[in-house]
Amino acid sequence: MEEDMTIDQVAELAYVSRSVVSRVLNNHPNVSEEARQRVLKVIEEHDYRPSSVARSLATDRSFEISVLTPRRGDESLANGYWPLLYSGIFEQCLERGYFVSLSMASEEVEDEIQDRARDSRFDGYVLITTEVTDLVASSLDSDDIPTVLIGRDPAWDTLSSVDIDNEKGGRKAGRHLCDLGYEEIGLILGSLDLKETGDRREGIEQALSDGDCSVPDRFVAEGDYSQESGYTIIQDWIAWGALPRALFCASDAIAMGALLALQENGYRVPEDVAVVGFDGLPASEYTVPPLTTVRQPVYEKGQRAVDLLIDQIESPGTDPVHTELEPELVVRKSCGAADASGA
Repeated sequence: MEEDMTIDQVAELAYVSRSVVSRVLNNHPNVSEEARQRVLKVIEEHDYRPSSVARSLATDRSFEISVLTPRRGDESLANGYWPLLYSGIFEQCLERGYFVSLSMASEEVEDEIQDRARDSRFDGYVLITTEVTDLVASSLDSDDIPTVLIGRDPAWDTLSSVDIDNEKGGRKAGRHLCDLGYEEIGLILGSLDLKETGDRREGIEQALSDGDCSVPDRFVAEGDYSQESGYTIIQDWIAWGALPRALFCASDAIAMGALLALQENGYRVPEDVAVVGFDGLPASEYTVPPLTTVRQPVYEKGQRAVDLLIDQIESPGTDPVHTELEPELVVRKSCGAADASGA
C-alpha cells in the first residue's frame, strides 16, 4: 500500500475530480460506470486506503459512533452478556468502516452524558437499555441525531430499536418446566424497573397459568441480573427453610449464582431443584450441570444495532425500524431433561 497516497492523487491518476473519487468510495450512484471503473482500477493497483481524515473531509462525517451503556456496579464488564454484546457492536463497526467509542452512563454522571450526547464528532449513537435512553434520548431525538436503541422502549418509537421477544422467551421456559411436570416454580427476576424483566415475567407466568403450574409469592424475588443476586436469594430461601421444586432465573448470570448456592448447601440439580436460565451465554454450557437456558442472539443484537444506525447515518430521513429477534430454548441437564445428544 502506498501510505502517502492521497485522494487527490487517486483523482489525478483516474482522470476524474476529487468529488468523483469520494462518490465512488461511498458507493454513491451519481457516477458514470466508466469513471467508477477507472477509480476502482487505480485504488486496486495502488492498494489505496483512505484515511479517516480524508473520508471525513469527503463526506462530512467522522465515521465514529458512540455507544452509551448502563453503569451497574461491576455487571457491565463482569457479566458475560455484555462482552458478547460489545463484540457484536465492535466487529460490525469494523466491518463497515466505523470507529466506536464506549461510555458508561448513569444518573450520577448525567450532566457529562448530556454533554457527550451533544458532541458533534459522533455520527450517531447506540443506547443500551431504557436506563440510558431515559437520560439522553430526548436530546438526541430533538436534534435529529441518528440513534438506535438496544432494547425497545415504547415511549421512543420514533427511534429505531433492536430487541428480542422477551415475552416469548419467558413462555418457552414456562411451558418447558410445566411439560416436565413441575408444579411449584420459583422466579428470580432482574430489576423490575426494566421492561425486559416485566416481559419475561409476563411470558413465564402466562405459560405456567396455562399449564396449571403455580408460582408461590414467597418464591418470587427481584435480583439485578448478576451472579451475586442469584447466589444471595437462594441462600436466603435456604435460611427460611424452603425451596421451590423448579427455578426460572431471568438471566444465566443469576442462574450461575443460584447453582453455586445450591451446590454449597448440598442440593442436587436437577434432582432436588431444577434450574432454567435466560440469555444462552457460552459459559452456560460449562456449568455443573450444564444449564438449560433461553438463548437470545446477543452478538447478533449488537450487529443489527450497528447496521440500523449506519444505514440511518448514510441514508438520512428514513423511517425508524424496529427489529425483534427470536429466542430459542436450549435444553440441557439442569432442568431434568437432556437433549438428544445427552448434553
